[in-house]
Order: sequence, then structure tokens, then C-alpha cells
Amino acid sequence: MLVILSGVAGAGKDTIRRELIKRMEGATSIPSYTTREPRADDVPGVTYHFITREEFEQKIDEGEFYEYDIHHNNYYGTSKKILGEKAKEGLVIKDIDVNRNRGT
Repeated sequence: MLVILSGVAGAGKDTIRRELIKRMEGATSIPSYTTREPRADDVPGVTYHFITREEFEQKIDEGEFYEYDIHHNNYYGTSKKILGEKAKEGLVIKDIDVNRNRGT
């Protein structure tokens, strides 16, 4: 099963996701792919899968994402393969930002 938490940055999606995972046995989350640079507290493969813009665009061309978007000039996307594998194991809770500046 998949639960999607969607909203603008800072809306509390991550807080809700963490609490649901803590309270629900077997619930998990998956990291998005991104082209942004890792921050000091990021753990590759845990907070995000960090790849180059060229690698991301190749994955787009190959249809590897359920969804993707650009936020602050960086790509973010959800892997079909990883989500499919985790969904077979149980409940997946995924947070996705809403891009307020679409088309500007």
C-alpha cells in the first residue's frame, strides 16, 4: 500500500511521515532521487539518492520515475523500481512537494 503526503515545503509532511512510521508497524519510506548537492546532515541512499543532472535526465528518458519535478533548479523524483519493491513489503509513506511556482 502507498500513502502519499503532498504539500508545499514546510507544510509538515516530513514530521507526519516520521510519526506514522514510528507508530505503524511495518511502515517505511523511500528516498527520492535528486540532483541537488548533499548537505552536511544528508545520508546518501537514506535521505536522498544523489545523482547528476545527466543521470536524472537519462532516467526520465527511460521512464524510471513515477513522478518528478524541478524545485530550486534541481530535479526530484520517485523511482518506480524502488517504490514497487518496498510496496510489496508493506506500507510505504512517501512525501512529495507541491511546486507553487509552476510555469513561472
